[in-house]
Formats: sequence, structure tokens, C-alpha cells
Amino acid sequence: MIKIGYIGFGRFAKHRHSILVKMSRLRFIGYFDANNIDKEFDLQKFESVEELLSETDAVIVSVPPFFAADLVKRALSMGVHVFCEKPPAVQLIDLDGLELFSDKLVLGYGFNHRLHDSVMTIKKIIESNEMGKVLWMRGRYGKEVNDSYRNDWRCSKELNGGGILIDQGIHLLDIMDWLAGGFDVNQAILSDSFLRIEGVEDNAFINLYSSNSKISASLHSTITQWRYLFSLEIFLEKGSVILNGLRTKSGSYGEETLTICPERSGTYLGVTSDRTVTYAINNSWAREIEAFVHSVEDGELYPYAGLDEAKNIMRLLGEVYSNAIWVDKS
Repeated sequence: MIKIGYIGFGRFAKHRHSILVKMSRLRFIGYFDANNIDKEFDLQKFESVEELLSETDAVIVSVPPFFAADLVKRALSMGVHVFCEKPPAVQLIDLDGLELFSDKLVLGYGFNHRLHDSVMTIKKIIESNEMGKVLWMRGRYGKEVNDSYRNDWRCSKELNGGGILIDQGIHLLDIMDWLAGGFDVNQAILSDSFLRIEGVEDNAFINLYSSNSKISASLHSTITQWRYLFSLEIFLEKGSVILNGLRTKSGSYGEETLTICPERSGTYLGVTSDRTVTYAINNSWAREIEAFVHSVEDGELYPYAGLDEAKNIMRLLGEVYSNAIWVDKS
């Protein structure tokens, strides 16, 4: 039996728990959360992180990024396997030292957007080269917020490291970087014109380029979309692959629909017309947390986003923030 605990037991941790309880061979020890008292699940609340860690084999860490890296390090130093939600930290330097434990313990990060069936299909199409090389990409990820959002930890530069880009846009940035084989050039314009909170962007407009794959891309992350939106468009030599919508628990982003469009003068796998697939189920959350449990059981490296991937996206985010031009509100 693997003894599981939770550090931070909010909405995301509870969703993880609802998946894990369906698996056998797990024993749920309890949780530590300084701010929340759970009344939904029959779990013990621990008064300290150390007390919880001393009784667990693995923990799920779901806290603001300011606290995440230190808690991950404390767990690993006590011999406990860790699955941590994104963002992995406020800045790249916070992840220093975690590599000392990476060969001995399982460490996974919650970049679940990679594991949507639609995104995995896109990855296979690109790797097959059946539609030729990727030429460029365009991604948009936006939502609307109410006045209470300003009081959320996501609007704290100290706790979150920034605004909507590191909070939500990080998923899209991670996907695009993964599909492109890594971006090493970026330009960005950031705005806090709506929130008017210093260092907390409400809009991020980013241009990206890979000098290795010669792929260029643009990304827009926003809280002033006023309609929930997810869109990822990838254009290749022989056509395009376009993902609109994203299957989520809230249903806010609409149907998750992938359209494969052959270039008009040619064909893709003998098909001359567009082909559309709608994904009715979001398997990503289950896929990644089940993989984490299997990795703990088998003593294997976590197969999806691990420490290297976490460091890579924090490096790229750090460069974007450092190079960015902020919109002048004066």
C-alpha cells in the first residue's frame, strides 16, 4: 500500500483525490492546509507538514508557487515522492537543489494540458512528419474574471511570481515549447492596464522563435477575453492542425475540437477535405496522476513533466518576464 498525503487541500487537490480514490493499493493518510478545513472527505488534518511527511510515502503539493519549491524540497529530503501542481516555483533559481533527489525519488509536475488526447494527437502528427515540418504556431488562452479576483493570491506578485501568464498561460507556453522542440528567442509586451497591480500582468502578448527548428509562434494570455477561450493553431508544410476549445470540469472553454486541414493543393493521408474530431472526455488529470502512482510503485522516472521540464518552462518564463516591455499607463 502506498501512503498518500496532501499538502494544500483546495480545489485541485480534491480533484486529484477523487481520481486516486478509484485506484486500489493506496492508503490516504491525510492533509496539511493552513487555511482550509475539509468537511467533504474523511481525511485527517495534520498540524504540521513534517508530521504529515513522516507518515507518507508520497504527497500531492497544491499550493501557491511561492511555497511550492520549498515544500517539494522538504518532502524529498524526508524520502517522500512528490507530485506538484504548476507553476513549479516563482522563479527558476527556486528549483536549485532538487536534482539531488531526482535519481532516488519520483518527482512529477502537473502540466496536464500536455496530456489532453487532442494535444497528444497533435504531438504524434508532428513527430510522424506526415504533414511536413511545422512552419508556425498561434496560441490564445483567455478568461474573464470578477472583482474578487484582485484579492486572490494569483494577483500577488510575491505569491504567484506574476499574473495570468504564469498562472494559466504557462500551460499554453509549455505545450507550444514542447511541440516546437524549445524556443530560445522571445519578445513580449505585458499589460496591467486593467488590474492596475504592479508586476501582475492581465495580458501577455508574446512572440517566440526556435533557432533550431526554425519555428516561430505567437501567444496571447489574458483575463480580459470576456469569453472563455482556448485556441491552438499549428501550420505545417502540408496543412494545419487546429484545436479549439478545451474539455474542462467547468465546461467554460466549450467543446474540445481538433480539426486537421490538408493544404488545398495536396492531401494528408489521402484525405482532401478537413477532418474534425471532438473529444468528449478529459483524460489528462487521471493520466498524469495514475502515471505518478505507477512510477512510485515501479521505482521509475515519471514519464511526463518532471524536473527537467519544470526547469525548462521556468527558464523560458523568466526570460519572457525579463525581456518584456510593459505597457505605459501614464
